[in-house]
Parts: sequence; structure tokens; C-alpha cells
Amino acid sequence: MTTALEAGPAARSRCVRHMPCAPESARVARQLVAEKFTEWGREDLIDNAQLVISELVGNAARHTGCTRLCVLLRLDGTAARIAVRDSSGAMPVVLGAGERDESGRGMGLVALLSKQWGVEEAPFGKWVWSLLA
Repeated sequence: MTTALEAGPAARSRCVRHMPCAPESARVARQLVAEKFTEWGREDLIDNAQLVISELVGNAARHTGCTRLCVLLRLDGTAARIAVRDSSGAMPVVLGAGERDESGRGMGLVALLSKQWGVEEAPFGKWVWSLLA
């Protein structure tokens, strides 16, 4: 089944990868971002995109209990969409992490770096996505 995140004739460039829902997959996803964004001529977005994908994959691995996840990278004109699908219905939360807190800043960072971000429900899970421009 194709979701709204995957569909659309305007998509110039698109990459979908399935990987284990594990912390180690964040490194693989960062490498994929660097490879694809370079291929698409959007090196200017690599640093922010790598931070976002690290947080989305890391959150899925730490908080959802899923065994597999899916990473979607898509370039539409000047905007890049990054999305991670997991099998959990639990929604991500932007926490108000304090100055001394050692964790809890991930989705706040995604929100800060993104033009927009959100969640799209999917059968047996959800997509968490970020739009970078």
C-alpha cells in the first residue's frame, strides 16, 4: 500500500530502505542521507538531515519496541522529506528538557530544524516525518 508520504508525481528523487529497528541503524541512515543528498545535489541539507534522521531512527529504536523500520528520503523541488515508519501507534512527544537533563531533546531538535514535521498514521504503525527546506 502506498501512503501519502510515498506517493506523488512531483517526487523528483526518492529512496526507501528497510532496516532493523535498532540504535545501530541510525549510523546506516546517516550514511544513506549523505549518499542520496549528494547524489541529488543537496549537500547543503546533509548536516540537518543527518541530525533529523538520527533522532527519528533513534526514537523508533528506543521507544517503540518495533523489530523493523522503514526510512524514506524524498526530494521535491527545493524541499526534502525525511520519514521513518515503525510499527508502534505511540506518538512522539516534544519534551521540555531542562538544562541539566541528559535526554529528552530529540523531537525538540527535529522541530527546530524542520520547516514542518508531523506524524501520519499507517496500518500497524505510523510515519514520523520532517520537511527540510
